[in-house]
Amino acid sequence: MESKVNAVAVTRNQPVRRRLAPEARARMILEGAITFFAEKGFEGQIRDLAETLGVSQALIFTYFGNKGTLLEQVYDEVYLSRWRDTWLDDLRDRARPLGERLEAFYLSYLDAIDEPIWIRIVLHSGLASNELTHRYVSRRVELILQVLMAEVRHHFGSGLATMDDADLYERVWDLQASFIYGLIRKHVWQLPVMVDRPRLVAGRISQFLRGLAAQA
Repeated sequence: MESKVNAVAVTRNQPVRRRLAPEARARMILEGAITFFAEKGFEGQIRDLAETLGVSQALIFTYFGNKGTLLEQVYDEVYLSRWRDTWLDDLRDRARPLGERLEAFYLSYLDAIDEPIWIRIVLHSGLASNELTHRYVSRRVELILQVLMAEVRHHFGSGLATMDDADLYERVWDLQASFIYGLIRKHVWQLPVMVDRPRLVAGRISQFLRGLAAQA
């Protein structure tokens, strides 16, 4: 009799597993996959992801079909959900000074991507055989760079006539890369970066424009 009472008590003390709606279950798997790949890299196997999440591989495949489809969802969530089409429109708004536009853009951009998971996904994907980071850079970051080049040429006018596109392209890439490098220092190497973000951004933009002005 006592053993039955104890068994009932143990059963009552065990946590009740909640049945999630399909949308919530898929969301849980996706968020878990993003964290998993950010930590383990994209070589991580679905069986290891399933073990980490405490679910079966079959459940993951039920919702996402295969690893490739899951990675597409990771791409949408990590890269595309943070993208704002208004960034390009604001950069093209010539009613505002160029320096002001650049500062506003990079403050907004950093607000969207300054997370350890984002930069780790970017780096792991770049080192893996999948094309997530390459696709993002070629289809999204390149848009930013091309707009920057056009706005810089408009701002300096004939002063940059002797600077060819290849050279200017490297200049704008250096600017873009400086902010990404800051995220690597902060979230991967765990090294300090300037806490005052507006000051940090303003300093880099000022240096960028001064460098171009020296050649204009």
